[in-house]
Amino acid sequence: MPGYLALLGLLLYGLLAVYAERKIAAWIQDRLGPTETGPYGLLQTFADLLKLLRKSEAVPEEAVRDTFRAAPLLSFAALAASLTWLPFLQPASSSEFGLWLASLTLILQAATLFLGGWASGSKYALLGAYRLLGLVLAYELMVSLLLLTLLTHYGTFSLAAIAAQQKDTWGLFQSPFLLGAAGAWLWTALLTAHRAPFDLPETESELVAGALTEYSGIRFALFMLSEYGVMLLQGLWFGYGLLGGHGWLGALLVVSLLLIVRWAWPRWRPDQVLTLAWTQGIPLTFSLWIGELLWQRFIGKSF
Repeated sequence: MPGYLALLGLLLYGLLAVYAERKIAAWIQDRLGPTETGPYGLLQTFADLLKLLRKSEAVPEEAVRDTFRAAPLLSFAALAASLTWLPFLQPASSSEFGLWLASLTLILQAATLFLGGWASGSKYALLGAYRLLGLVLAYELMVSLLLLTLLTHYGTFSLAAIAAQQKDTWGLFQSPFLLGAAGAWLWTALLTAHRAPFDLPETESELVAGALTEYSGIRFALFMLSEYGVMLLQGLWFGYGLLGGHGWLGALLVVSLLLIVRWAWPRWRPDQVLTLAWTQGIPLTFSLWIGELLWQRFIGKSF
């Protein structure tokens, strides 16, 4: 698939995902959601995009201007680069280290969010950025241990090769530890996408909009598109790694779950999120990796 088609598809997905989230939020809160702009309100998100494109942008007086302006573009670039190792994109997808390289590249998306908050010259944005630092260290350790669990089982980081090993049985049914890794992956997807109830960089009830407080217009839209893109990417990885190579099934499952959880679960305090990640998340994923090592050593891939 040509790269420009992938980027166009990502933009279309972002518009549809925002519409779906509004409808899901309305359903949970006993409202109607978008209804007026286009049939069933389908054009509401497109109208909002046009508004953002036309909106004037202000750079705070105390901001580090170049960094402030560049951060949203770098965030989207990091997301787009992470997509290149997906099996339907060539030739990077054939790399034996594809999933590992894509995961490393995606870390840059979180780094750009920190840069944007730090460069904003706002105390609320700075607090959101520093909250992100502690969260990133915790969930990246969890992600790394989950990747090691997959590597132990499949022997490769190539998503195409991983999918090929699931012709007869989905990965999460090949080992009890991969089944546990599937649950842990959904947990880390929430953390990686910085979504409620674990949205420490934003927490609009405490920090206005956190790291994004000073952003508006197209730059704000790029950060939001990156957030929704991370959700999609996590779902695709989940599908290719554990659902028999059905990437789009994984994307539908993970994105739907993250949209529902955001509106159905109250936000956790920062100390609660970090305590959960450090005292339970990291030990859990480490145990899954060690368990899979022992499973492969003494039992093999049969389940």
